[in-house]
Amino acid sequence: MFSKDCSFTDPQQHASSILGWNQIYDQLSRGGLKSELQQVSADRFQIFREVLDKSVVQHGSAPKGRLCIAMSLGAGRAPVVQGREVGAHSVVLLRDGEEFLLHAPAGTCLFAANVDTVRFAKLAALELSTEQLSLLQTMPQVGISDRILQRFQQRIHPVFKCLLDRSGDDINVASEKMLEDTLLDAFLDLFSNAKEEERRGRQGNIAVSSYLVKRSQELALSSSETPLTILDLCEQLRVSRRTLQKSFQVIAGIRPVEYLRSVRLNAVRRRLNSTLASQYNVGEIAAEMGFYHLSHFAGSYRELFGEYPSQTQRAH
Repeated sequence: MFSKDCSFTDPQQHASSILGWNQIYDQLSRGGLKSELQQVSADRFQIFREVLDKSVVQHGSAPKGRLCIAMSLGAGRAPVVQGREVGAHSVVLLRDGEEFLLHAPAGTCLFAANVDTVRFAKLAALELSTEQLSLLQTMPQVGISDRILQRFQQRIHPVFKCLLDRSGDDINVASEKMLEDTLLDAFLDLFSNAKEEERRGRQGNIAVSSYLVKRSQELALSSSETPLTILDLCEQLRVSRRTLQKSFQVIAGIRPVEYLRSVRLNAVRRRLNSTLASQYNVGEIAAEMGFYHLSHFAGSYRELFGEYPSQTQRAH
């Protein structure tokens, strides 16, 4: 078993430190990032908690062979996952390597856990109703009452804290099995009380906005050598400037130009982290992502990450 409590100043280092998750974190809000990550990982289960002090867009795929749940513990603006707001009574579901897109506002605190899909499915078939199984298999989120959420947290959080305080090497096979059963039991209790969330008009609008932001990002990154303008995006997506501007404000709280520039700057940062300075200099990597005016690029980079590109750690 692996357990660790750590902090980061780089979004991608944070992302890659969550075991089993294939994902990229793009920082959107300005200034040096400070994040916290606590995680416990075993062969058939995982629990982690992450806190991000900057707005971040997370995209990737969940671990294969796992049923994953997540809930927001932070206050303020709600995160948006798979085109839906994560409310105070929402539990997000990701299944068996499912792709995801999460817009996490500054101050987001997420608590997540996952269990072995096969074992949980066998137990769920014995205990859950046909309607509950359908929710579990198809819905991106389910609604849970305050009482049930509190009961889940009261059971899992003390166990999580205890594991963080101990070295993973101190946990024997029998203890690990007992911890897995505790988590599975809590999952069953959660889903036996789950209900389908009401899909209000706002949720439908958020789904459309989330789609437009996602497609804009994909189009912007696919044409890195000649960055697309807002008008280019409007033409390709067949939407008005006002609709596109509003979509980015709803999902990320910033203008499309800022968002897409930040995504390209994050791509430069990851490239700097993963290559030797002797292979590629900063200018070459910046040009790959459509930044040709180096002084403007360096200023934007420092404004977003709190350091100049020449100060970013390169691969050894």
